[in-house]
Amino acid sequence: MEPPRVNPVGLLERTGDWTPSPRRFPLWLRVGAALLLVLFFAVTLLSGAASLGRYCLTTDGTDTRAIPAAAPAR
Repeated sequence: MEPPRVNPVGLLERTGDWTPSPRRFPLWLRVGAALLLVLFFAVTLLSGAASLGRYCLTTDGTDTRAIPAAAPAR
């Protein structure tokens, strides 16, 4: 039996009838990774929404009464 080798490009070359066993991660690890991913996306969306909401509540683009009148053109 010949062991597999890695070619210069970095790809695994399997020889003969050798096939590796599939990677199986425990259920707790897969659930933990999924929860971490969901938490990341939730925090990203909520912080973006909060930031946008804070910006929209503190700016007023329609009220121009506070802008002084333009100087007359010369």
